[in-house]
Amino acid sequence: MKILSILKWSLIGLTLLAGAGLIYGYARVRYPGEALGGPPIALVGGRVYDPLGDSVIEGATVVIEGREIVSVDAFAPVPDAARILYVNGLTLLPGYIDSHVHLSGIRSRVSDGSRELGWTGYLWKFLGRFPDRRRALIESGVTTVKSLGDPYPWIVRMADRIERHELAGPRIFAAGPMLTAPGGHPVARFRQAGQGDTSFIAQVTRQLVGPAEAGSAVKQISLRVDFITAVLETGGDTNLPKLSAGLLRTITTTAHDRGLPVLVHVSTLAGLDEAMRVGVDGIEHIPVDRPIDPIKLEDLRGRGLFVDPTLQAVERQYGELHGDTAAARRARQNVRRLHDAGVPLVAGSDAPSPGTTFGLTFHEELRNLVEVGLTPGEAIAAATSVAADYLGLSEKLGTIAPGKWADIVAVGGDPLADIVAAADIYLVIADGQVLFERLDDVRRAGEVIAVRPVKPRNPRGARP
Repeated sequence: MKILSILKWSLIGLTLLAGAGLIYGYARVRYPGEALGGPPIALVGGRVYDPLGDSVIEGATVVIEGREIVSVDAFAPVPDAARILYVNGLTLLPGYIDSHVHLSGIRSRVSDGSRELGWTGYLWKFLGRFPDRRRALIESGVTTVKSLGDPYPWIVRMADRIERHELAGPRIFAAGPMLTAPGGHPVARFRQAGQGDTSFIAQVTRQLVGPAEAGSAVKQISLRVDFITAVLETGGDTNLPKLSAGLLRTITTTAHDRGLPVLVHVSTLAGLDEAMRVGVDGIEHIPVDRPIDPIKLEDLRGRGLFVDPTLQAVERQYGELHGDTAAARRARQNVRRLHDAGVPLVAGSDAPSPGTTFGLTFHEELRNLVEVGLTPGEAIAAATSVAADYLGLSEKLGTIAPGKWADIVAVGGDPLADIVAAADIYLVIADGQVLFERLDDVRRAGEVIAVRPVKPRNPRGARP
């Protein structure tokens, strides 16, 4: 009997160990990255767009070594043994920056009222660091994201693994948890959607009661995050509690003392006023209740305060979920006012909030920005050079130039004439890695995309 008992428990132990190994393996290898150290990469024959100067270099050669761009020039020499990628007829853009995502988010209901993803499926994807979402972003040309509220410290560990190239995906800059009032947004939405287990809410948010708690929360996460995010928005429910002006001031002062910017989610003009009074560094979403008046617009412009309207997500939330089409129209009108006043705008999807999808919604947002008055070039800047400035990393991101991180997207058509072309992606390089490539499709039968063949500059040992 004793032997049978030992065998039984040994079998159970081995099964559990095998299961743990399977889960660990899944978490480690889904959509993995690749170590750097290969030959230089030369992109030959494309037109390079500079959103900062609104200029184009025709027939350029871009040389990448490791994680950096080392040269951009129509006559740049190609290093020996470089991997040459011919991008004739394609436009090279800086890697896109989605300035507002929630990588761990789950839309709990779909149109028929059923769950989009049950907890078992969610946990499986969570353990794998959402490989499908990372892939969708990369294949949409998004090479950098700002996480505006994800489980902490899970999100910074994921960012570290992508930085080390253990995982493939966009570079992540993270706020960690969202600082909000007890029962405020997004806590109420989590609970209503059946996501309200204490552990999940505790990781994604900090529900703050008094100044001491607010200061402590900022100090506790400040060493590992890139910025702090606080919530004044109501998610469409004006009865939800919101952070007081005193708490928001404490959050902002404590963060600034530690060199961290503060980004605030708003949905009303009063929330925008409050955020500006305490001196925050960025506005997420857009007021939907009233027009932004000219004095406020001038104040925003004068401060150089960045606004990330997430217009597609806001329109879906108010226009579709709440049936408030007037609020959706006011949101669009306010974005137009901001642009006309010269307030810097960036592109954020807020995926996966209701009605949004990773990658696809980002390009919908670019089209929205053009519809409200931005030129295609300005919309591309909102997703590249302006977004890099919002991150405080314009010296490393946002343009294709020597010394910048090697984040490059090659697209077909002319995105400066039609923003839809920005989604016609043939090549994505993120942090020096070729993560998506379909350049063979450039010369598919029946399609003429290449303008002219480019003669190899270094035929010795070079390979396309």
